[in-house]
Amino acid sequence: MTPNDTIIYHKLIVVFDMCSSSNIIEDLTLTSNIDKLKNIINKLKKWLRIKSKEYRYEIYKYIGDGWILLFPVDITGNEIINFLKKLNSIYYSTINSTIIPYLERDLETTGLTFGIEKGPLTELIMLGKREFLGRALNIAFRLQNAAKGKGGYPDYPILVSNQVYNEYLREARGL
Repeated sequence: MTPNDTIIYHKLIVVFDMCSSSNIIEDLTLTSNIDKLKNIINKLKKWLRIKSKEYRYEIYKYIGDGWILLFPVDITGNEIINFLKKLNSIYYSTINSTIIPYLERDLETTGLTFGIEKGPLTELIMLGKREFLGRALNIAFRLQNAAKGKGGYPDYPILVSNQVYNEYLREARGL
């Protein structure tokens, strides 16, 4: 393989981030409690690393208040639902014990937002780091961003493409 060879991976891409992270950062910074946010991020990072073996995903990137996870395309819909439920549960228990007691103002939402798409990703090396590009990654981000505007219950909206719904979630249990 030469440096000019194109490597394409087919992945299920899960993009998620924390609701109200800007408000959390502002509040914790003003009260000199920003280390509490660092604690929740480290706990989530540790949990994600542990679960990556069980669910066979790659933690591709941390993006300020969330992550990009790359799952194998042979994962089942039930595995995805199970993973998202566990992630949401660990997030809620951690934010309620680590962050909420230190905030001076109430948050409108405290959950996670998700965007999920499936498709090919092209690998490239940029500034010495492994990066990916592809339409599926862009769509997952757009879905996650659109999930932010859904509001109401639940605090953890999940938007998926039609392809992901049809291939993974139509027959999944626990939605």
